[in-house]
Amino acid sequence: MKMGEKLFRRIENPNAFRRMVLESSKETIKNLKVQQRILEIKKKKFELVKELKIYLKEINILLDKLKDLFPSEVIASYAEEKKKSETKKGAKKSKKPKKVKEKMPEPSELTKLENKLADIESKLKSLS
Repeated sequence: MKMGEKLFRRIENPNAFRRMVLESSKETIKNLKVQQRILEIKKKKFELVKELKIYLKEINILLDKLKDLFPSEVIASYAEEKKKSETKKGAKKSKKPKKVKEKMPEPSELTKLENKLADIESKLKSLS
């Protein structure tokens, strides 16, 4: 550069230019705030997922202990019943309404526990 060259340039409307710069700075700050909120949400989500994994591991350990406490014959018969019910669900259902039995026998405690265990397992599978 030569000494005689202009180093400054004249701005035609300095107030409008200043207003545009300030508005763009304002929008940038708003976007940074939104980005910061998103980062905080991601961090919280990561922590919750980590906590959920810990709970799932704990539940799986407890389920394994529960399975160990049940007799193997009960578990095997339950697995067979479950397979049968799944194959029935897959087959086409008849359009005829089923007759309702007058008095249904109450399920035993073991059956109730098996049903609850099946519900819990299905929920666990849907989570993973």
